[in-house]
Amino acid sequence: MIYDMIIPTLPFIMGYLFTYSLYKVNLIKKAIHINVWNLIILVAFIVSGGAGFILIILLELGVSIPISPDLLYWHVELGLTLALVTIFHLHTYWKSSRALFIPAKRRSSQ
Repeated sequence: MIYDMIIPTLPFIMGYLFTYSLYKVNLIKKAIHINVWNLIILVAFIVSGGAGFILIILLELGVSIPISPDLLYWHVELGLTLALVTIFHLHTYWKSSRALFIPAKRRSSQ
């Protein structure tokens, strides 16, 4: 099965740049920008995680139904978007999330 990377990620990149630019020019508050993307993370996780959970149950039961390849496709596609939205999330929370990437000793000297 061939997976698309551009088709599912391009709308998310454009959407993030759109809401981020609205926030930067003070048309929306930062909280709205963050809440929109938190909602997108939630929906993508529920769909991708739910599809993965269903696929695991079907695999464990040895059941193969015609919808399984489509379910696997969308599970992977939404997983890609979740990875991309995670990058957006780190960008939004960089000040607090940099503790994950920069040792405390270096942070205190900056």
